[in-house]
Amino acid sequence: MKSILSYLDDLKEKNGSDYKTAQMLKITKESVSQIRKRGTVSDETAIKMADLLGINQSEVLIAAAIARSEGDVRSAWEQISKMTGIAASVLLTVLITLPNIGYLDIGINNDSIIYIMRSVGR
Repeated sequence: MKSILSYLDDLKEKNGSDYKTAQMLKITKESVSQIRKRGTVSDETAIKMADLLGINQSEVLIAAAIARSEGDVRSAWEQISKMTGIAASVLLTVLITLPNIGYLDIGINNDSIIYIMRSVGR
């Protein structure tokens, strides 16, 4: 899992500067400096960061929660991060190894269980 600072660096690389990144996030340059200093960001800013990077919001939200947390809470968020990564790896492996699929319906049910339904057309 990447840190909030890594995502901020990605935005700086994409936008050319912290100043332009601040404008894109609709925050002040001083706020960007504080994020760099503290290594933390609000959930709202984390979502904006994800949107600007074109990545899953959950990924950056988890990184933001980890950065703000300590002790058992931090450990729980880190475990969630690992489980999310494992689930994504399993899904990718299934998608790569399934031969001649028609189409897949992939989703998460109310119990947070990932399901994959395979339908083969004629």
